[in-house]
Amino acid sequence: MKTKLALAIGLSLAVLAPNAFAITDEEGSAALQFNLSPPGARSLAMGGAFIGLADDATAAASNPAGLLQLAAPEVSVEFRSSYYDTPYVDGGSYSTSPFSTAGLNVSRDAERVGGVSFLSFVYPKENWALAFYRQEALNFKTSFASAGADDASSGGFIFPFAAAAELTDVVYGISAAFKVNDYISAGVSLNTHDFEIDSATLRTFTQSGSTVNLLTVQQGDDSAIGGYFGLMVKPNDQWQFGMTYRSAPEFKYQAAAFRNNNQFLLKDTKFDSPDAWGVGAVWRPTESLSVALDVVQVNYSELTDNIVSNFQNNDAAPIVLEGIAPLQIDDGVEVHLGGEYVFTNFQNPFSLRAGVWHDPEHSIGFEGDPVIRDVTDAVANAVLFSQGDDELHYSFGFGWAFDKFQVDAGADFSDNVDTWSVSGVWRF
Repeated sequence: MKTKLALAIGLSLAVLAPNAFAITDEEGSAALQFNLSPPGARSLAMGGAFIGLADDATAAASNPAGLLQLAAPEVSVEFRSSYYDTPYVDGGSYSTSPFSTAGLNVSRDAERVGGVSFLSFVYPKENWALAFYRQEALNFKTSFASAGADDASSGGFIFPFAAAAELTDVVYGISAAFKVNDYISAGVSLNTHDFEIDSATLRTFTQSGSTVNLLTVQQGDDSAIGGYFGLMVKPNDQWQFGMTYRSAPEFKYQAAAFRNNNQFLLKDTKFDSPDAWGVGAVWRPTESLSVALDVVQVNYSELTDNIVSNFQNNDAAPIVLEGIAPLQIDDGVEVHLGGEYVFTNFQNPFSLRAGVWHDPEHSIGFEGDPVIRDVTDAVANAVLFSQGDDELHYSFGFGWAFDKFQVDAGADFSDNVDTWSVSGVWRF
């Protein structure tokens, strides 16, 4: 099955035109994971609570207003490695009378991605600061073969399939911050996103005595402009507050389907990245201890606005699934809590960090009762897009600051993804 999938992907890349990106109702889309955590080993170790703190070079991509807290020009680099443990439906049974997915088997695909995830240069002055950066905002891949599932109540079934997907978003940006007064600073970031996806799902089954290969493909790349706005308020040495708004871009794409290598469908549609806004607060009860809290609203529902079907018709006019076989992601609120303790009595200050954060469920899911919908795909979508739940992430790490150099390390753990990070800063 995996060999056939690899051959099918190779064929699809040769046939499809560029500028093709999609989230559709193909089975592989059920496994996609999105994570909008800020860059940097320090923020990772503090549970991503960094909007109100934002006092190092990663502020360019988390809260640009914080860049004014830097005292000297610096270069920052981060190496990050993530282990995805992606759940998917793999056998077992479901029921349509009444509808239930309690009998499904769930397997997991383990994948590792990693590399240089953040690189920046910051030039601060007394009343303004400028930064240039590159961020690997998204890097995800999965590949698995599913045994399908059986309908225990009626004898129906969802046939086996194999799926593979790779998704990346590399951001290049410029950030500027300026001082409003002694207590308030503001900042903006303008960035360009280089988005790319290679995704395919292959189903092989027998129909009228003949073997049928049904392939759906999402493949291509696109570029678009996005940006951040940030605000920082520091009324005294004990308290500090931040606010950010992330305006995410929209990508145009195509999706295609093939039956026995003959294309029968090509659709034009669009993909909306989720906008987000957040607020953060930092409390420093002592010179050594900082406690940070962030609350972030992520408009995940934008990812599935105008989601189209790869199966509902065979022409280029997209069919929106809302009201037909509704697949969507609900908006979510992330809550991040982290702390940092600095041992200032050391010749070279050493820091310990820890954090926890709530990651709301944001996988693509079926909404409503599929049994009452007169659509062939409704039950299949309700079964295959049934995985996903809220998660708690736990994190920890450390940092060591020297005269001109600082090194930080952090780790973040949850059920579906573990992340390790090491970053360094050179000041001159």
